[in-house]
Amino acid sequence: MKKILFILLIAAFIMAMAGCAPAATTQPPVSTQAPAPTTAVSTAAEAPNPTATAQQPVSTQAPAPTTAVSTAAEAPSPMGPVTIQVSGWTYDTASVQANIAKYETWVKTQASQPIDVTVNWTDADYDNYNTFVTTIFSGGDSRDVLYSSDQWLAQWADAGWVVPLEDYWPDVTKYKADISPFSLSALTYKGKLYGLPYYTDTMYFVYNKQMLQEAGITAPPTTWDEVTQDAKLIKSKGITDTPFEVGLEPGSWFDEAFYAMVYSDGGHMFDENNQPVFETDKGPAFDMLEWLAKGINDDQIIPKKVLQEEAPDVQADFQNGNVAFAIIAGYMMKELNTPGVSKIAGSAAISMMPGTTHQTEGYTRMYLLGKSAVTDPAKLQAAIDLINFWGGQTTVDGVTSYYIAKKWAVNNGLGFSINSLWQDADVNKAFASMADTTVMQKQKNLALSKEGMTAPWFAEWISYARAEVPKALLRQESTSTALENIKKQWMSLSNQ
Repeated sequence: MKKILFILLIAAFIMAMAGCAPAATTQPPVSTQAPAPTTAVSTAAEAPNPTATAQQPVSTQAPAPTTAVSTAAEAPSPMGPVTIQVSGWTYDTASVQANIAKYETWVKTQASQPIDVTVNWTDADYDNYNTFVTTIFSGGDSRDVLYSSDQWLAQWADAGWVVPLEDYWPDVTKYKADISPFSLSALTYKGKLYGLPYYTDTMYFVYNKQMLQEAGITAPPTTWDEVTQDAKLIKSKGITDTPFEVGLEPGSWFDEAFYAMVYSDGGHMFDENNQPVFETDKGPAFDMLEWLAKGINDDQIIPKKVLQEEAPDVQADFQNGNVAFAIIAGYMMKELNTPGVSKIAGSAAISMMPGTTHQTEGYTRMYLLGKSAVTDPAKLQAAIDLINFWGGQTTVDGVTSYYIAKKWAVNNGLGFSINSLWQDADVNKAFASMADTTVMQKQKNLALSKEGMTAPWFAEWISYARAEVPKALLRQESTSTALENIKKQWMSLSNQ
């Protein structure tokens, strides 16, 4: 009996121990999802896959590039390593390389989401840059970030080479309130903000104060008839044989100058639906081409060489003391008034564009998000951070500012579309040494971007116009014929 009781006690003990053991389960798999970054790419689920389109935003969370990482303990794990492909045109290569190096350090050590990134930079001359980019994408390659001019945005966007920045970084739209209206329109395509400005500028009417004084002219001209009269007087007094110059070489500067003159007299080229509104036998476009043709052939106040000159050529003639009046971009005022560089330093001045409205053309160069950036979370974050570092406001070494835009303005005299930069003491000082900043701002407020640029065929049309308009200026065909031809070309391209 005792033996049986002992066996029963042992069995009960074993059963009790079995009841304390955990039930067998299947262990969960180790997650392969990357830690969620704190900026534009918030989770792996939100990141676009390689076949994502521009209409598939990565997330609705904006990066916080202006916030520096406060301590190493609080910093999230760095993303990457990753390489982004970036292309632009050749300009001040040393500064560009320094800006890239600064970005690579900043984004790795000071950005709210650190990224171990290398920027692979390639460039081409500006005049060949659109062809350079077209060759890249036509050959099956791509870029993560691109410089662009306003006139190429529609073409590149329709080709799918660039995507709307606001789709992948919604908070970029907060910059809109601080961007000049003409530049904001240039950065926008089909209602979407595609990028941030690299630099913007305005076509200004510039005059040589000393030449006007020698001719007894007390104030710069305010109408195009007055420009003719003053130029004739200056020439008649033997002060210069080339009193007026504007770059009309069939390149990009032709576009800026032509639009500036049409706008100055209250004209328009296209309406908001990209329908041509310029008249071919009267009106501002006709009048301005006639004024130029008469100035070249009849009044002889404009040298024929302007048809082979771009704005930098006009700038060189002006600073050598050969020109009384010119239309050039604002950044060129830096050299015109720099002693030791310009023969007329201190004598170059800006006045409002002559004409009935005094309006002018403003152009925008920009940073765009390339299609290849959206295929990878780390690339996308690095590309967005680069665009913001170059074109937006960031906290660098403890100071929050438009870091790169300010550098370009102060060091190189490049114009900007960030209105608040006018309140920066360093920027104001730099530009005050170039020209009257009150006049510069007043003129810039009257600037308009080139109408028709939202048509994907604009780049092809303007190339045709560049070749056709000089025929009228040289009296090889009538002004009406030239304008009729460029209008017909526009309608033909729009119907293709």
